[in-house]
Amino acid sequence: MKIGKRIMAVLLYLALVSLLLGFRIKELLDLRQLILVLAGGSLLYLSGMEKGDFKGRKGIDYGLFAMDAVYASLMETFILLFIMLSGGETVKQGENGTPGLLMQNIAKNMRPLFYGICIWIIFGNGQGRRTKGDERTWTAQESYERFLELGLTRREAEVAVHIGKGLSNKEIAMELSISETTVKKHVSNIFEKLGVEKRQEIRERLTL
Repeated sequence: MKIGKRIMAVLLYLALVSLLLGFRIKELLDLRQLILVLAGGSLLYLSGMEKGDFKGRKGIDYGLFAMDAVYASLMETFILLFIMLSGGETVKQGENGTPGLLMQNIAKNMRPLFYGICIWIIFGNGQGRRTKGDERTWTAQESYERFLELGLTRREAEVAVHIGKGLSNKEIAMELSISETTVKKHVSNIFEKLGVEKRQEIRERLTL
C-alpha cells in the first residue's frame, strides 16, 4: 500500500470539500480525539496478535489496523455523544444548571447501541455473504469474518483465507511477512479447530 499517496489523496479531498462547502479544515482537527482513535485501534490490533506473529514481520498489517481504528472511532464517537447529551451541553439548562431531562433520557436509551458495538468488536460478528443463484460467493473479507466466527484467531483466519486462494505455506509466509514455520503452526491449529485433514476442506467449512 502506498501510504504516502493515500495520505495525499485524503488531504487533497479535504481541501476540495473545504473549498466547495466553505468550512475550515482546522475545525475537523482535534489532537486528543485523533490520539484516542489511534490508541484504541492499536490496542484492538495488538489484542488480536499472537506471540508467533511478531517473528519475522516486516511491518503492520494496515488492513486489520484500519478496521480496528474504525471500531475504536465508533466507540469514541458514541462516548462523546453520550457525554454531550447526558451533560446537556446542547440544550437549555434549568434554573439550577441541571441538563434537560429529555436529553438525559435520550443518552441513557442509547446505551444498548454501545453494548452492541462492544459485542461486535469482541466477537467479530458479521455474516456478510454474497449469493449467486444457489451458490454463495465469498469475498476475502467475508471469508475472514466467517473464519473468526468458526473460532479461529485473526492470524489463523488470515492464513485460512490464503489457503482458500490456493497459496502454499511459503507464499503465505511472504504475503503476511512471517516465517514459514509460523505458517505451518497456524495451519496445524486451523486443521484442529475446523476438524479437517486436507487444505481443500478448509474452504468448505465456510458453508457449514
